[in-house]
Amino acid sequence: MLIKNQRFAIAVLGLAALVSPLAATAAELRITVRQVLPGQGELMVALFDKADGFPNQPAATQPAQRIKAEGETATLTFAGLAEGRWAVMVLQDLNSNGRADYNLLGMPKEPYGASNNRLPKLSAPKFEEALIEIGPQGAAITIDLRRP
Repeated sequence: MLIKNQRFAIAVLGLAALVSPLAATAAELRITVRQVLPGQGELMVALFDKADGFPNQPAATQPAQRIKAEGETATLTFAGLAEGRWAVMVLQDLNSNGRADYNLLGMPKEPYGASNNRLPKLSAPKFEEALIEIGPQGAAITIDLRRP
């Protein structure tokens, strides 16, 4: 009887090993960006899974995309993300110099936005306020750009 139970246990463990990679599929995040200035520069979108570098210095290992700002609305999809909490930052880089430009007071000179549309008037958005949850079914969010 012990051998029969061991064989059953080994079979179950083997099946679990085969199925578990399928169950751990990565999630997808669909982002709609509104209030884009059409035909001006490009949108830079960065995802953050930790506060380090948020909001304007994502690590090279963080997911990011750049697309031309063609219409008043743009949609991007990030596939293969780990489930969990993420924050999203968007910048419309009007002069396509690859970075955010600021005025003498340190305020952005280009349109920007964050997940949950949390944009304080006189400070940068906070990581904790911008966090969204990406579950096994993925997520879809809308970010409205704030113009300076």
